Amino acid sequence: MQKNWQDFLAQPSTATSDKLVLDIEKIKTIATRGLDENTYCDLSQFDVLTVSGEDAGEFLHAQLSSDVAALEINEAQLSSWCNIKGRVIVSFLLYRHHDHYYLLLEKEMTEQVHKRLQMFVLRSNVNIVNESERLIRIGICGLSAHNQIEEFIQSKPEAISISLKISPNMSIVVCPVDLAKELWSKLQISAQAIASENWSLYNILTGITWIGISESEEFLPQSLNMDLIGALSFDKGCYPGQEIIARMHFRGKLKQRLFLAHARIEKVPAHKTKLFIAETNAHIGMVAKAFMNEAQSCMMLVVLDIELAESAAIHLDSDEGSLIEILPLPYSHTLD
Repeated sequence: MQKNWQDFLAQPSTATSDKLVLDIEKIKTIATRGLDENTYCDLSQFDVLTVSGEDAGEFLHAQLSSDVAALEINEAQLSSWCNIKGRVIVSFLLYRHHDHYYLLLEKEMTEQVHKRLQMFVLRSNVNIVNESERLIRIGICGLSAHNQIEEFIQSKPEAISISLKISPNMSIVVCPVDLAKELWSKLQISAQAIASENWSLYNILTGITWIGISESEEFLPQSLNMDLIGALSFDKGCYPGQEIIARMHFRGKLKQRLFLAHARIEKVPAHKTKLFIAETNAHIGMVAKAFMNEAQSCMMLVVLDIELAESAAIHLDSDEGSLIEILPLPYSHTLD
């Protein structure tokens, strides 16, 4: 199925733009105005695991950081799976479709997560299947593009549209290949097809971090703002790492948070590149995700010491490295 889909995308009639460039002045308005570009792209960089069976919801609730039990049918939430030290192994988008749960995660993590989750099934009535070959993923952004597909989605029970409250103009459609081709053709009427890599920019601008191999088991979920975007619950009971995560919330003081940042640099920094303040030559954080938006313009999600993030001159890679500028996220850094 995937080869069939990739062959379809290779046709001249389905050509995509190499890059979507958003100038920095427009980016600065996104926190208040939202994303309004009408675009769509292939999301083959993400895989789909389905978790089904009588005990599927209870099983996931006991493993993941989010409140899976509160997830209604046809609703989605961001979530994560942590190790016993409370560090995020992987993050993903979780969607409930009747008695099935869809986990969308970075492709490089699929095999590891599938095998590791399977170890905890034991005697539970739970079936975990990699559906990535059967189901195509298409990312859609923009109000007009969503209006264009609304009737299509409602008339196709085999297709599901996954969206989040944090970014209402972004969604991911998951469907079999024949429907994906039909949808792609319909979207050409009102939107621009862009390269898959541009979805990373959208996620950065909305403050969503997809944890893959490079960042796995590095961060507490609070440091990635997961408690601020519905991906972390402090009231749901036990799950791996819960004791450490809860202790930080109820008894400790969280030192670092995720921030949106911009830098004028020549090339994209590596994941976990350190950040410094020149006054003390102190290491105060690191790069979590980065995307080169245009020549010498890089957008990043960075994990920084909260007390210094907006008051100090922050440098990339060394105390004499390029300065970064902190920009607003579309959500608050404090719990309501």
